[in-house]
Amino acid sequence: RGAALPDAPPLSGAAAPRTAPGEWTVLATDGHPLAEPLAERLRAAGLGGGVLLCLPTDCDEEHVALMLSAARAALAPSAPAARFVAVGDRRGAAGLAKTLHLEAPSVATTVVTLPLHVPDTGHLASRVVADVAATTGFSEVHYDAEGVRRVPVLRALAPEAAEPGPLPLAPDDVVLVTGGGKGITAECALDLARGSGCAIGLLGRSDPETDRELAANLGRMAAAGVRFRYVRADVTSPGDVKAAVQRVREDLGPVTAVLHGAGRNEPRALADLDEAGFRRTLAVKIAGLEAVLAAVDPAELRLLVTFGSIIGRAGLRGEADYAVANDWMTDLVARLREDLPGCRCVALEWSVWAGAGMGERLGVLESLIREGIAPIPADDGIAMLRHVLADPETPDTLVVMGSTSGLPTLSLGQPDLPLRRFTERVRVHVPGVELVADSELSAATDPYLADHLLDGVLLLPAVLGMEAMAQAAAALTGRDTPPVLERAEFLRPVAVPPDGATTIRVAVLTTGPGTVRAVIRSGETDFRADHFRADLRYGPREPLPEGPPVPPGVAPALDPARDMYGPVLFQGTRFQRLAGYRHLAAKECVAEITTRADLPWFAGYLPSGLVLADPGTRDALMHTIQACVPDATLLPVGVARLHLADPEAASRTDRVVLHARERSRDGDTYVYDLDVRDERGDLVERWEGLELRAVRKLDGYGPWEPALLAPYLERRLEAVLPAPVRCAVLPGSAEGVEARRARTAHALGQALGRPVTLRHRPDGRPEIDDGPAVSASHGAGVTFAVAAERVVACDVQSVDERSAADWEGLLGAEGFALARLLVADRGEDLSLAASRVWGAVECLRKNGHARVELTVDAAPAEERWVVLRSGGARIATVAALLRDAPRPALFAVMTEGNG
Repeated sequence: RGAALPDAPPLSGAAAPRTAPGEWTVLATDGHPLAEPLAERLRAAGLGGGVLLCLPTDCDEEHVALMLSAARAALAPSAPAARFVAVGDRRGAAGLAKTLHLEAPSVATTVVTLPLHVPDTGHLASRVVADVAATTGFSEVHYDAEGVRRVPVLRALAPEAAEPGPLPLAPDDVVLVTGGGKGITAECALDLARGSGCAIGLLGRSDPETDRELAANLGRMAAAGVRFRYVRADVTSPGDVKAAVQRVREDLGPVTAVLHGAGRNEPRALADLDEAGFRRTLAVKIAGLEAVLAAVDPAELRLLVTFGSIIGRAGLRGEADYAVANDWMTDLVARLREDLPGCRCVALEWSVWAGAGMGERLGVLESLIREGIAPIPADDGIAMLRHVLADPETPDTLVVMGSTSGLPTLSLGQPDLPLRRFTERVRVHVPGVELVADSELSAATDPYLADHLLDGVLLLPAVLGMEAMAQAAAALTGRDTPPVLERAEFLRPVAVPPDGATTIRVAVLTTGPGTVRAVIRSGETDFRADHFRADLRYGPREPLPEGPPVPPGVAPALDPARDMYGPVLFQGTRFQRLAGYRHLAAKECVAEITTRADLPWFAGYLPSGLVLADPGTRDALMHTIQACVPDATLLPVGVARLHLADPEAASRTDRVVLHARERSRDGDTYVYDLDVRDERGDLVERWEGLELRAVRKLDGYGPWEPALLAPYLERRLEAVLPAPVRCAVLPGSAEGVEARRARTAHALGQALGRPVTLRHRPDGRPEIDDGPAVSASHGAGVTFAVAAERVVACDVQSVDERSAADWEGLLGAEGFALARLLVADRGEDLSLAASRVWGAVECLRKNGHARVELTVDAAPAEERWVVLRSGGARIATVAALLRDAPRPALFAVMTEGNG
């Protein structure tokens, strides 16, 4: 992440409890204006003892001995007390002080940066003492010339909406690169050359004749067609640098850009660090950069980039000298911006890289990861450099880092987060970048779990998972509008034991402008697997394009409270929002959903606010589709895109109308598109590509609610017949021709999703003007109606027990022989086999077949189904038990034609 460095608003520190007076050791340069007034006030403040280090405005390598003496005094076993105070101007001992605190956390450390020449040093000293008194671990404060107090805070840069422009380099540019031909500097130089065509002048101390890594990298540059020259030089030697720059100029041209990546890093604890080693580390970063700038023509220089380290801003155990060197280099670049107005000066402070860089070379990558510092992948780091250079609006001082945690010396600014159920315990928070929070779920804290009990296990509903991700994303981004969810996946269930608890962890990460990636993990998998995940995209709310028209429908005889919740749907009270179906078919349904919630979602002592609209309504949108696949339990596994309703607008409507349409099916996976409309018919929410998986599949025998049997029959008929057939099963019976015809019209209206007007041929066969072929049958206590785009017929009858003689009399010799064959082949009851034949005969006769010659078709893929054939006609048959019926019913459907 790139991070800008604005100061936080002024803070007022509450004083720590006073202790006994203590002894203060003061190390300061002669005549330091604050040393005496500060020491006097610290001794009188009752804060215990400590070490006070006061550095001058012109602090440089000549003050290394003073800094080391102060650190050793604070770390000495005989140290008078556990406080360390470092006071200085822009270039001071901040890096050393931070490292000291990390190496000795018991030493309360205060770093104060301020202008030293102020008229009222006594007043300023008193304010500094107040800062020291407020420090219990580590603190850093800055005062400006007007005495305004601020705390430095890293702030994340918002991702750019547009791709950056071209690099500010051209083929006639020459980039002078210090740090040799290895590590991250070499990788970045190679990328810049490839991307712009510029030439590269490399300065390093290693000999490619003996250094295999260097030789390999130079070979890569040559193979890439890069114009380059490698010159051996000690960057701390002005003479070496001047000669090297002259050679680069002769071979490649005048230097127009500098990438200063040279560095010396030999980790050593403060107690073991000597002055000579400290100075050598400073020399590479500071004197080396000064030598390079002295050797090039400033009038030709258009770009300066320094590769520093986050260690300069945060410190690190064993890295006091390296921290100071990088801190001072960033300050030097800031001063150079004033001296080089025609040159863009960029100071990049990197955290450790993976695959390249000092972290790899020093073998400390794993230890840094344990410290909570995530390495930057090499490709990401290179891309970040390219982005920074290509965008002139990017701030010129940047920290570029992976995730960090556990660094008390680095302040990322922690604004108060809104109180939400699923951001209960924040583990990691980098404002604007990432947020990780834990929540403990149980039946007591989350009563909705008791309403989502499947096979004895409490499951976190997908809609509450979406709410959890949205709550975390809202806390991270500060957005209060509903996002668009994309690529939502429900990969693993989040199970909660009925008498126990499960901890979930929600992690959200900014991935682009207005885009957040969210995941939910669970303690049951040790937080090592994603259970739910999604992208949340924020932006202006755009009107949704109109979807397909909603079928007017003819409502099926289905009472959700009686026929769905319990027998088919496992959801409990909070989720029971399905009010009724206006239209129901295998691949489409229109239903009314209530939106009013009467029961709380969370325990009374937990935050009750929701970011998204009512989860009960949204869960009902999904489980309403269950009626389209009534012989299995459908569980959500993903959503390609979800345009969420505005919660405020949703709260103003009592009901919504769902129009769900099947987009595709692959085995046990069903994909649906959903449009949700308010009571006025306005589109308020859209689901694109809701993916559902069928589990707990039934054999399809029943007992069935007649209205639910119809979509089951439609799906199975599609698998065994050459053309799709729409079905309806209407409970009840009627006597007389007119009553039967009325029931037929009603049933066909259900099958087709619209009211129909029937006409009848002289033979009694029903017809629909400009509509599909239709047929109906009345029997077994129901009306069975079908419609298809080719000749179709149907029959329904009760599977009654009859003797073999009775069946032979009804079917004739050939029909009875066929029934006996089915008994032999399938091992089924004679009455069922004979009923199949009888149903097929009835279908054929309805279509005017005077001659009935039936054979058994190839075994269908669907169990319990038998397909019979007569010429070009195929008749699919199945037995199913209807609710409250004493005997199963035999359903037969015939279509004619090839295909």
